[in-house]
Order: sequence, then C-alpha cells, then structure tokens
Amino acid sequence: MTRVRLEGRGVVLSGATGGIGREVAALLLRRGAKVALMSRPSERLDELVESLDSPDAVAFPADVTDRQQVVDATEAAAERFGGLVAAIAGAGVVLTGTIAEQDEEDVRKVIDTNLYGTLWTLQAALPHVDEADGHLLAVASIAGIVPTPLAGIYPATKAAVGELIAQLRMELMHRRTSAGVLYLGMVDTEMSTTVGEDDRLRRTMERTPGAFTGSLTAKDAAERIVRAIEHRQGAVVAPAWQLPLAVPQLGLQKVVETGMRFTALARELPGRRAPLSDPRKPEDSAS
Repeated sequence: MTRVRLEGRGVVLSGATGGIGREVAALLLRRGAKVALMSRPSERLDELVESLDSPDAVAFPADVTDRQQVVDATEAAAERFGGLVAAIAGAGVVLTGTIAEQDEEDVRKVIDTNLYGTLWTLQAALPHVDEADGHLLAVASIAGIVPTPLAGIYPATKAAVGELIAQLRMELMHRRTSAGVLYLGMVDTEMSTTVGEDDRLRRTMERTPGAFTGSLTAKDAAERIVRAIEHRQGAVVAPAWQLPLAVPQLGLQKVVETGMRFTALARELPGRRAPLSDPRKPEDSAS
C-alpha cells in the first residue's frame, strides 16, 4: 500500500488534551496536516488551541463516551477540512486497584472511555477516512497483551481495543483503507503520574530494575503514532524491548488474517471502492 500523505489533509484526534495528544497534535501540524482536536469542553482544550496557534488546529469538543457527540464533532471536522485522511483514537483513562476493589462507577468510566470511546471514534471517522483511502489508529497498551496487577479493568479494555482493530483489519481486507493499533508501555504523562500515586504501585516500581520501568516520553510516543499512520502499520509495540511479549498474539493474528483471505467468509466482506477519480459507483463484490 502507498503511504498516507498528511500534508493539507484532515486528521481527527481524540484525547487531544492529554500529554500524548498534545505532542501528536503538534507533530501532525509540522507534517502539514489539519488537526481536529477532540476532547471534552474545557479550559485545557481552549489552552491547547491557543498554544498550537495554527489555523489548522481546530477544537471540536465532544465527550468520547457519548456516541452522538463524537459523530457530530467528526462530521463537523470533515466538513471543515474537506474530508479526513486519518483518525487517532487516543482517549484513555486508568484507575488503579484490584478488580474486586473497583466500584461500578469506576468500571463504567474506564470501559466507556477506553472501549466505547475508541469504538465511537472509529465508527464516526471510518466513512470519511474510507473516502480518502486513509488509516485508522487506536492507542492501546502493552497491558492489553500482558495483564498488569493493580490496573483494575484497564488491561481488559485495552485488550478489547486490540481485538477491535484486529477485527477491523479483516473487515477492510478488500479496501484501500487500513487500520492499526499501537501498544504502548509506560509513557511519562499525567496518567503515569496518577498511577504512581498508588502506594502499592509506587513501591513496586521502586523495587523493580530500571530497565523494566523506564518510560517513553510523550514526544517519543507521538512520533510512533504519526509514523504508524504514515506507514499504515497494523500493529506497533513501543518501547521495542516489549515486542517479544506481543509476538505470539500478534503473530497468530497475522496468520489468521492472511488465511482468512482465502475463505468463503472473505467474499462476503465489502469490496474494493472505485478510485476517487473514477465516476463509477463503488463495486459491491471483492475483486
């Protein structure tokens, strides 16, 4: 597949006001993209727009747990930018503790943000990104592959995000549009600081060799996110030393995806869309 060209094209970014989101927005602007900053209405969102100081960075307030808000914001962004070439589902939250300790409110908050927020973002953006033969990217966590004690329901939601993208990649197998997921380790952001406030996790970090507790900077994470979009990467693990933990699962997914292309089920999936320059209607069957 050809690389995704970002210059002059629209990108939706959810979770824009987080530490990683801010760096991603700035990097996308440097790549020449037009960035739709999606986050809950807040002073932080207003401050982000002001700090980026670019006519190509526009706030589209939305609570990612509310599907209609996400759809409305995405539609507005596509209209403003003349389409969308990519979407980054980056909103996420972690609440520490054991599963037994977490009450219904905490569980629903994590699931609604991490899983439903990702799903609503991808669903809303897909029709527009498909028109541009672009790329959809979800930000997950290595905890979604290797469960982490005291992370509560968080690993389960990130595992679900990974499987969501694996499913989407198969559904897009006949399309020019692509999808991928980024499994991040610890990143030095406000979220990691919050995790460190749990005494049990803090003590654990202090007793663990530094090679296993080092974190990426938000800038490093942003560079991997933008690279994943430009190169249409299906699955990325960062930092790289964590890759062996993910190889068995990701390798099996790749085998299944490849084999699925030769099954009767694959012929039931949406076919290739006609090129944008082709006035004919999209084809109904795979070719």
